[in-house]
Amino acid sequence: MNADLIDPQAMLRLRAICKLDQARVARLCGLTEAQVRELEAGAHGQFATPEMKLQAALKVAATLSGAQANGMPVVNVFRSRAVGAGAGLQLPRVKFEQAAPPKTKFPDSPEFFKILLIFVVMVFLLVAVAMPLLYTLPSPPPKLSYVCKST
Repeated sequence: MNADLIDPQAMLRLRAICKLDQARVARLCGLTEAQVRELEAGAHGQFATPEMKLQAALKVAATLSGAQANGMPVVNVFRSRAVGAGAGLQLPRVKFEQAAPPKTKFPDSPEFFKILLIFVVMVFLLVAVAMPLLYTLPSPPPKLSYVCKST
């Protein structure tokens, strides 16, 4: 077995599609972050043997994409001629996007203007309608008390 069978771009795309960082993948698969970085870079040095590197690539691929009935991962992370024959699922290229800008605190949205309109209408009804009605109602007649004096 040759460790050059591992496709670093496929490993990187698989991790990006799962939206995980290298540290999280390392924890899920029982590897170190440097080993995950090596699998994605195609470098050498973190694994004792090429077979251990292949086993680690299998573990990462099976953990992130799931395993088939034969134990092989669903997503192919190896360089092979069999891919052209449709014997492995190829992942699309990943486009890394910049983070979206943070939302403004008070967006100028229709909901904001609806709430503002409701507030203005409520204040108008209170000041222009309710207050004059309350102050223009006739006051109740004064209570007269009849005092009877007997002589």
